Amino acid sequence: MEKTLKKIIKILDAAPDIEAYAIIGGLAVGGWVTPRATKDIDILVELPKTDRTAIERGILSNLIKSGFESVLKKGDPEDDIKFCIKAVSKEGVPVDIIFVSRKWEGEVVEDAFKIELMKGISLPIVKPEGLIVLKLRAGSFQDIADISNILVEADYDLQKLLALAKRARVDKKLLRLMKRLNLT
Repeated sequence: MEKTLKKIIKILDAAPDIEAYAIIGGLAVGGWVTPRATKDIDILVELPKTDRTAIERGILSNLIKSGFESVLKKGDPEDDIKFCIKAVSKEGVPVDIIFVSRKWEGEVVEDAFKIELMKGISLPIVKPEGLIVLKLRAGSFQDIADISNILVEADYDLQKLLALAKRARVDKKLLRLMKRLNLT
């Protein structure tokens, strides 16, 4: 995974049209609480204009040139994810690059905190408040388990979390989960 992360960082840092990016998913969870095993890399990217052409000419073509098997997926109009690059490195590591489609998502990426995720590899990761909200929107069993761990173990700003959850329309889900965890 380390080799793949280094390649991804190089590609993202070289892309002139990226405003910001941050690690989300299992790697980001490990930045805030007891790490869990994860076999993939999830990244949220903010572009000035998110359209198919910009993504294909920029990041997608650079991934392919760097040896990643990559395809751009477009979500349906009602999907949370409008564009996502699904890639696999030569080392077999899956990478999902998701593009910001809502103002609050962009703010979460811009507010990311740079930490050393692996020896010698520092990356911006989404802060706990943003990670909780992103995972509430996704809503899988693993996402709920991750959220529970973050709520119990991590330091976060509760008021900021509640405000962000309300903007993302997951505030009721968050409050129900917090009640189940005896945090309210």
